[in-house]
Amino acid sequence: MESLPRLDFFELHDLDGTPPVLRTLHTESILTIYRLTDAAREYSRPLALALRSGADHRIVDLCSGSGGPVPLIQRRLHASSVHTQVTLTDLVPNVPAFERVSRRRAPGSCCSVDYVATSVDATDCRVEGTRTIYGAFHHFPPPLAARILQNAVDTRQPLVVVDTKRSWLYVLVFPFFLTLAVLLAAPFQRNPLPRYLLRLLLTYVVPVLPFMMFFDSVVSFLRMYGRAELRRIVDGLDGTESFTWTIGVEPGFTGAQYLIGIPRP
Repeated sequence: MESLPRLDFFELHDLDGTPPVLRTLHTESILTIYRLTDAAREYSRPLALALRSGADHRIVDLCSGSGGPVPLIQRRLHASSVHTQVTLTDLVPNVPAFERVSRRRAPGSCCSVDYVATSVDATDCRVEGTRTIYGAFHHFPPPLAARILQNAVDTRQPLVVVDTKRSWLYVLVFPFFLTLAVLLAAPFQRNPLPRYLLRLLLTYVVPVLPFMMFFDSVVSFLRMYGRAELRRIVDGLDGTESFTWTIGVEPGFTGAQYLIGIPRP
């Protein structure tokens, strides 16, 4: 599938007309799937590699959604005596979700989570630290993807991008698995009562959330960047030679493909 062109199409939860509460329910479902699949096990390895290569232990997570997998990754790294401080950001920040995540870490401890409550544009980020983008890079068409990487180069901030590799296996199998996960996990989601009842309604009575997960996951896997496409974007950056770039895939269930950029001394 690497030889096929990347499909540039829309996902339902990205549309301007999607109600914010529905977008929140969707991103919360994605976070639940991260937990169910233990994605942090494979997703943590590229970040650990970047940290060993000199990346800042201050992590600035872009496109954090409802918290994303980075806090889960932080716990796994902490268990390996790798300590980080995480800042959650998003173009449309889910502040209540960020607050819930940050309360799970004591401020000032070796591992903490804070957040930026205002909008942070991944193409023009001014927050210093190692930038991470987990499961969201495929949302950006090539010109915007290049601007994200260019901004990291221009500001000399390390960057770790992790997404799923583009494979027919994931296109044909994973949407059914993810939709089943949404159906099974809905009663166990931790939400305030009104949103919990709305989740049950939109899962079992009017199955908007399962349909949304299925549609968006199919489109997501078709939008994933291949390794050759990532290399072309990197090669087209101004000053790309000032960074060391690593592109690879972690073996495992999630098919985690990564792009690491570290400023050269």
